[in-house]
Amino acid sequence: MKAFFKAYWKTLLFFAVMGMIGGYFTGLYVLESYPPQMQQELLAQGMNDTMLGLASAVQSAGYGLIFGAAGIWLGKKVGLWKDERHITKKPLLAALIISLIGGLGLIFPDLLFFGKYEPALLDVYAAKPTIPYLLATVTYGAVIEEIMLRLFMMSLVAFVLHLLFERKGKEVGTAVLVAANVVSALLFAAGHLPATEMMFGLTPMIVLRCFLLNGVFGLAFGWLYRRFGLRYAMIAHGGCHVVSKLIWILFI
Repeated sequence: MKAFFKAYWKTLLFFAVMGMIGGYFTGLYVLESYPPQMQQELLAQGMNDTMLGLASAVQSAGYGLIFGAAGIWLGKKVGLWKDERHITKKPLLAALIISLIGGLGLIFPDLLFFGKYEPALLDVYAAKPTIPYLLATVTYGAVIEEIMLRLFMMSLVAFVLHLLFERKGKEVGTAVLVAANVVSALLFAAGHLPATEMMFGLTPMIVLRCFLLNGVFGLAFGWLYRRFGLRYAMIAHGGCHVVSKLIWILFI
C-alpha cells in the first residue's frame, strides 16, 4: 500500500485538487440552477452559495481521492490503467476529434430534433452559460466524472466480469472490456437523469435524449480510456464541453 501511494501520490493529488475546484464551482452552478423557491429555502437555512460550494468542494475532493485510488488499483488489475507520462500525438488527435464531434452533438440534436418535441430544451439556450457552469464542466465534468465512471466503474465492472467468466484466463478479454464500457456508459447516462429531471422533467423524449447523447459520449470516452489512457478520456470530455459552450456563446 505504501509503495502504491508513493507511486501515485502526484496523480491522486491532481485528482483531489481538481475535485476541490470542480466541486466548488459545481456547488455554485447547482444553486443557480435551482428554482427560485428552492434557492430561497436554502438561503433561509443559512446555506449560501459559498457554503454550498465549499461543501461540494470537500465532497468532490474525496471522490477524486477514493475513487481515484480504487480505480487505479482496479485498472492495473484489468490492464486498463496506463502509466503514460507524456501526451502523445495520435491519442491526442483522437481525443480532439471526439471533442469536436461531441461538442457539435451536444448542441445540434436539440436544435434540429429534440427541441421540436420538447421546447423547454430550447429555452435553456436563451441565457448564456455562466462562469461557474463553464468551470464546473471542464473540471468536475471532465475529471471527476471520468474518475468515477471510467477509471473506477469501468475498471470495476471489467474486474468482476473477468472473475465471473474468465477465471482461467490470464488476461482480461476484449468482450469483457467492451461490456464494461457499455455498462459504465449506461450508468454515466443514468447519472444525468436527476439534473435532467430538475431542469426539464422526465418525458419519454427527454429520457431518450439523456441516454442517447450521454450514452454515446460515454462509449467514446470509455474507448479512449481503454485504448490510450484516462487522460485522453478527460481531454475529450472537457473538449466536448468547451466546443459546445463556444457554439452556444458565439452562435446561439
